[in-house]
Amino acid sequence: MSGRRRMTASGRVAIAMTLTLTAGVVALALTSYVAVSRGLQADVDRGLLRETEAFMAAVRSGESEEATAGLVEIARTYLSARTKVESGTHPILLVRLADGRVLSNSEIRIESAPGNVEMPAVGFKTLTLDDTQYRIATASIVSTEGAVEGVFQAAISTAYMNSVAADLGGTLGLGGSMVVLIGAALSAWAARASLRPLRQVSATAGRITQASLGGRVPYEGPRDEVGALVASFNEMLDRLETAFTEQRRFIADASHELRTPLAVVRGNLDLIEHPLTDDEAKREALAAIRDEAGRLERLVDDLLALARLDRGATRAFQPLDVATLIEEAVVRARVIGGPAIVADTAEELWVDGDPDLLEQALMNLVRNAIRHTPAGGTVTISAKNEGDTVCLSVADTGTGIKAEDLGRIFDRFYRAPGPRDGSGGGSGLGLAITKRLVELHRGTIEVRNATEGTGAVFTIRLKRREAPEPV
Repeated sequence: MSGRRRMTASGRVAIAMTLTLTAGVVALALTSYVAVSRGLQADVDRGLLRETEAFMAAVRSGESEEATAGLVEIARTYLSARTKVESGTHPILLVRLADGRVLSNSEIRIESAPGNVEMPAVGFKTLTLDDTQYRIATASIVSTEGAVEGVFQAAISTAYMNSVAADLGGTLGLGGSMVVLIGAALSAWAARASLRPLRQVSATAGRITQASLGGRVPYEGPRDEVGALVASFNEMLDRLETAFTEQRRFIADASHELRTPLAVVRGNLDLIEHPLTDDEAKREALAAIRDEAGRLERLVDDLLALARLDRGATRAFQPLDVATLIEEAVVRARVIGGPAIVADTAEELWVDGDPDLLEQALMNLVRNAIRHTPAGGTVTISAKNEGDTVCLSVADTGTGIKAEDLGRIFDRFYRAPGPRDGSGGGSGLGLAITKRLVELHRGTIEVRNATEGTGAVFTIRLKRREAPEPV
């Protein structure tokens, strides 16, 4: 297989976590090493400084009238009292007089080290002699008259200090390497574990098709970012499955609704073309075709209306007087004819909405009530206040709706069988359109039977608003 294999997301996350951990361990190790090294050097410098102060105290306590002779004697006495060493942790002491003489407690000729040949400057410095590094403290020897008679030097090998620092560096390096290795392993495991739900999301998404939307991503972890993503993905699949199910049902129902009038049209056309059909039968066939064409037109109009409503297309809302809305509905309902139309608007109520869309929703309910109310019956359109809600109701005195049909009455293309089916040629979309219109106004709609066999009551609930100020 040619070409390089692309690194996975978990690999990139693990590498990023390992690099971050490595940077942190290196920074911590360097900080610790520098801090300890400086601490060791500070301890050495303090020891050299104490040695210098002790010598100066001895000089001050033993001074005589012959300053030079007194200094030499004091120096020899002090140096002889100190342990003479060739190397190690004991200091090398050195007195260099102004005339060039050198007194020391050691055979190590530290005074000949590079940078220490001339009269050295006062302070601390590090020198190397015979591949050995020394830390040296230098102090001036001043007489009581203020004249500089020489310098005192205390030196100590830094081998022990460097050894401790080296051991510390090795320990930090080994410990840091182990931490990085363990951290890299844990990072790889954590990256794979944390991204496993994402791989499951990808695998599930790859298996999803329009015909198979039942798969979900299993996840039992915490409700963190990954958990929220998995939950959102599963919820999206739920919505998609519901949408595709409704779409398939809608297409099947629409096909069925369109097939019936088309079959009637085709049958009547065949009847008209038949040579034995008389003129009266042809006229009846043409009338049937005209009725079915009207039914098809209403069905297509309703389908287009639902499509526009599903896109959420609506105009800007405005304050609406509910009493005016009901009065207009009553006028239009009386033009249709049929049962008596009664309005009940005892109080002033206002809502926000689109007047055309709300009137369409109300008239759909009114026409439905008229269609299912027998002669001599009554359709009542009423409104009342319930706190911050306005309830618009359309009640009829028909036979009501069977209990098993109440839950599906707003489904698209659903028409309850039996007495309420009527002969009005409805498309089965009127109540579905009404429900969508109400939802666009952020309201709700429900249906119930007044009492058994005494008619149905449709109720729209909308948020109430205060009456607008007069212009």
